[in-house]
Amino acid sequence: MESKSNKKINRGLPTGATPLTSDDLDGLLPKFISTRQELNDAEFKNISEASKKYLLLKKKFPFTSEGLYKIHKEMFGKVWNWAGKKRKTNKNIGVDKAQIEIELKKLIDDYDFWKEQKMDIIEISARLHHRLVYIHPFNNGNGRWARFIVNLFLIEQLNSYLDFPENELILTTKIRINYIQALHEADNLNYEPLINFHKNFLSNFSE
Repeated sequence: MESKSNKKINRGLPTGATPLTSDDLDGLLPKFISTRQELNDAEFKNISEASKKYLLLKKKFPFTSEGLYKIHKEMFGKVWNWAGKKRKTNKNIGVDKAQIEIELKKLIDDYDFWKEQKMDIIEISARLHHRLVYIHPFNNGNGRWARFIVNLFLIEQLNSYLDFPENELILTTKIRINYIQALHEADNLNYEPLINFHKNFLSNFSE
């Protein structure tokens, strides 16, 4: 049976989001957190610190498995003790836990190939975004992590970023519903909706 604290944390979960299990919640570092809003606030603060380090200062990171895990750790490490660590269980979304490392290696190889073939940058960003979400390496925070990685890529390639309305993407809004639909279309190799989603939120990075 789900505990009362679990219910509070998982209450108001947006469409397509992964519920936090009791095991996940055992890794919560700030012990005062008992509601979804308190959790959102704590994660937002942690992500803002990572954004200053990587996005505002344009700090590069190696596109390797180690680099991808490190970014998640930077984003969520003050909130969760499992931040930056591969999930040990299967979720309602994502590849089988035993396939995570294999799929990340495939993605890194594909990413190098896309760049070598001079694929359109926005198409690369959409494909990269989709695959990171599809693999879903972590217990939670996979969508925000994927969007963060995409912005690191776009800042490096175009001096631009995707100005995602994160406050709407963590709720069940029309924008989130369209976003989830675009990711589902990409599951079927139709990347156009996600490419268009990226184009709609592309902004120049101010010096």
